[in-house]
Amino acid sequence: MLTMNDSVEKRLKEIDSAINRGEYKKASSHLHHIASDSQGEKDVLSEITLLSGKIADTQSKYSVALDLYKQALKEAQSAGYDIGYGKSLRRIGSIYSKKGKYTEAFKCFGDALTIFKKKAHRLEEGCVYNNVGTIHAIQGKTDEAMALFKKALQIHKGVGERLEVGHDYNSFGILYKFQGDFKKAMEYYHKALEIYQEKQYRLGEGTLCANIGNVLSKKGDYTTALEYHKKALSTHRRLHNRIWEGNDYTNIGNIYNIQADHKNAIRYYEKALRIHASLGHRLGEGNDYANIGTIYAEVNRYDKALEYFRKALKIHRALKNPLGEGSDYSNIGNIYGHKGMYRKALESHHKSLKIHEELNNLIGIGSVYTNIGNTYCHQGDYEKALEFHQKARRMHHGVGNKLGEGNVFANIGNIYSSKRDFETALKYQEMALDIFKGIGNKSGSQGALANIQASLGNIYNSRGEYKKALDFLFNSLEIHKRMGNKLGIGNACAQIGTVYSNQGDNKRGLQFLTKALALHTKLGIRKGMELDYLSMGNIYIKCGEYKKALEFNKKAFKLHGPGRAHVHQKGRTRKQ
Repeated sequence: MLTMNDSVEKRLKEIDSAINRGEYKKASSHLHHIASDSQGEKDVLSEITLLSGKIADTQSKYSVALDLYKQALKEAQSAGYDIGYGKSLRRIGSIYSKKGKYTEAFKCFGDALTIFKKKAHRLEEGCVYNNVGTIHAIQGKTDEAMALFKKALQIHKGVGERLEVGHDYNSFGILYKFQGDFKKAMEYYHKALEIYQEKQYRLGEGTLCANIGNVLSKKGDYTTALEYHKKALSTHRRLHNRIWEGNDYTNIGNIYNIQADHKNAIRYYEKALRIHASLGHRLGEGNDYANIGTIYAEVNRYDKALEYFRKALKIHRALKNPLGEGSDYSNIGNIYGHKGMYRKALESHHKSLKIHEELNNLIGIGSVYTNIGNTYCHQGDYEKALEFHQKARRMHHGVGNKLGEGNVFANIGNIYSSKRDFETALKYQEMALDIFKGIGNKSGSQGALANIQASLGNIYNSRGEYKKALDFLFNSLEIHKRMGNKLGIGNACAQIGTVYSNQGDNKRGLQFLTKALALHTKLGIRKGMELDYLSMGNIYIKCGEYKKALEFNKKAFKLHGPGRAHVHQKGRTRKQ
């Protein structure tokens, strides 16, 4: 009979490496052989069960993994195998963390850490610091996360465990991504990727390719981002990891969504949904419903969006996934806001706020404050709106989220613009502009920068300073062109057309509005089409062509439809 000697440990490490390479059948076969030779040796059986759990975990079969980790826990306890008991606790905690059950995760990690410190098991101690730091990063506690990742990295470098060093680098990348510093995120992702390739950790390679792709898409480099997502997809297909394959489809869909290519975005989101639904991966399914709902919201099909957000909420509730629930309530609140149902909007946002407060998710709290502020703004309650936007600013500033802080300044500027206080509006928009210029591509702020340029252009348009307005609006247009954002291009063309019309250059006004209408029609943006028709109708009124004006206004009215709340589209102002 085998015992936990050097020979067995060596074989277990070889199996662990095989799992990392994605050789699941080979690993399972070897585990079966060792288990047959180790009957009664529960310390060995505990390690075997942990590795079986890792195979399931690596394939995102979290329920199976959790059952195996709990079995390993019992085997280790029965054998008096403290290190195995601690390892099992840590892995159980990691599953709870993936499911958003942070209280249970912290309990497991805390108990595991006590064991590892007592037994001076530095490798696993460092892993616990990484696990706990990851939760803190998700919750927006960047300082705590940074300190724990540094401790983990120092330990893993000290014991010479390269693969764990790679995991730590990946964690630093995730943290910097949350902070909006994508340059540093990329630096650490590439460090991690180098180690994963060296150690042939195939799942890690796929994950890193996906992470790098997401950063590149935030920076507006969609071509390279797609290349990385396709690498991730190829890796996950080769590993037969269907859940991650679905996630890759989601990431590709996100790129098309950013580019306002809604048809392709939905196509990839639905691919992800089919995979996740077929596997019974309810969390993935819920997220897919939310993503599809976002597309319907962006094309102003609010009832359809609400239907999908409610499906997502139902799943996240059933799974007791508070992060998902909080996001769903925010999405539902935004839809009610678009529909002019402000009381319901605020109810949903406050439900979301309560969840994020319970999770102590500081970035989430800041985002909800912004949503509440926007709702009050749409109601015309500007003082309340300012109160919540200032709360959001303090929250984002506290966690070092420059992108979030810049967006808040932009929102405050929009409020003062709505109040016709253009001097104050300019001050806040310029503060936002300075932030976005300062962080540049490091935080994927190009879309936000384009929106700020548009807001400044609209303010100068309202003040009658048309040359300045056009300068900013053409800057916005060029950014959207570089990003390949068709919706942004359409909106910028509409804004430029409106300024030319206000200048009295009706010919150029119609030229740009016609371009805007063509893009909005192609993308199915009904609200954009409605505003384009109205603007063109107003130009024809100025030109004395009343028949054409009536024709275009009728088209706008038809798009507006009976009983639909008129929603102000961001970045589109009319001065006729």
